[in-house]
Amino acid sequence: MRTRKRAAAEGSPRLAGAERTVLAVLAAGALAIPTIITSGTDAFRLPKELAFRAEAILLLTAAVFWLTSRKRTWRIGRGAELVVAAAIVGWTLLTAATSTNRLLSADGLITVVAASILFLVTCVAAQELSLVAVDVLMVGACANAALVILQETNLWTPLALTVPGHYASVGLLGNANDVGTFLVGPAIAAVVVAVTSPGARRWIYALIALLLGGGVVASGTRTALGALVVALIVFALLHSRRAAIVVVAALAILALPLLSRSTAIGTGVRDVVAAARARDYPRLFSERLVPFLAAADMTRDHPLLGVGPGCFKYHYMAYRVALATHYPATLTQGWPQNWGEVHNDHLQVASETGLPGYALFLGAIAVAAGIGTRRRAPLASPEAAFARALRWPLAAAAFVICLGQFPLELAAPRLMLLSLGALCIAWDRDDAA
Repeated sequence: MRTRKRAAAEGSPRLAGAERTVLAVLAAGALAIPTIITSGTDAFRLPKELAFRAEAILLLTAAVFWLTSRKRTWRIGRGAELVVAAAIVGWTLLTAATSTNRLLSADGLITVVAASILFLVTCVAAQELSLVAVDVLMVGACANAALVILQETNLWTPLALTVPGHYASVGLLGNANDVGTFLVGPAIAAVVVAVTSPGARRWIYALIALLLGGGVVASGTRTALGALVVALIVFALLHSRRAAIVVVAALAILALPLLSRSTAIGTGVRDVVAAARARDYPRLFSERLVPFLAAADMTRDHPLLGVGPGCFKYHYMAYRVALATHYPATLTQGWPQNWGEVHNDHLQVASETGLPGYALFLGAIAVAAGIGTRRRAPLASPEAAFARALRWPLAAAAFVICLGQFPLELAAPRLMLLSLGALCIAWDRDDAA
């Protein structure tokens, strides 16, 4: 595989038409999916999901032309990511075929296939990309962070929403929790760039990290803040003394809104502490304990194949009614609503695709973290330094955010995690330096 260093010395080859198309589609998706909105009853999530699938279709078309072209400058690397992606698609196909509602599972299968296409194409295309790829990903993240801060401080609310107060702080994603979930990955990536890059980029990304961290705080998403804190601590422990100093400073800044009673995140943390002391479990789990228990029961009843991709919502009400027969009343009280998502991707994956599907989910996080990857020394490029420093913190952030949110079910957070993970894998391998 041609390396960036060698290509610079020899003169970078002219990319094939299909390769230029792939880069254009990837850039367009990174810019459009986090920001596109429409009118109608689902003005935020639906257009993003449609754009996500459209991007996958365009990438698949370009990939076919690339594979049949005589002129190619990229090569397909051989790594664990190919095996895990193929296994995830294969297992999803099997669980969709054995699903309790195949029509619902067909939609889930389409999402998984689209995500796999986007991830694998990004892994291949990233071999010749620079940190500019990270810059492109930051555009949509910064736009959402800036807007949610403006909305939360009532300085500018361009979207006409009927929800009051903090619930109107939705950025361009439609929900405050969606904003926090989306911003976790780019926030930790910005911190990593600020630590590992020299010159002006370091200071630019320090400001970007402050903006994205502020967006997480303004969203009031407690799981997102927890994921960011855990990722920062992992980064400090595994990287360098400079990283530790930066993380201590970042945690000190994040502590300020937590100590304030006037911020949504500060109020939320105090509410969690009060609920824990009072053993008010529905409040402690933000009314989500009931769907958690329902998903756990589905996994217990269908441990091998699950109920089928996308079928949690199909079975939820029946399981919700049955909870009172084998759980204490203190655990089964909550909002009388029909939950469409578990709000915990660990439990949702396990309930819908069984324990083997959950094992593949953990395997994907392990691959992103670089477990089993051969390490080279010294680092050969800024991209390799960024990737190696980000892998474990990103994996830790993904693991934690999935405990209380559902990024795998949302197009914008899913795109961000897949893109950053693909860049880390492509840039941190023996043949990519």
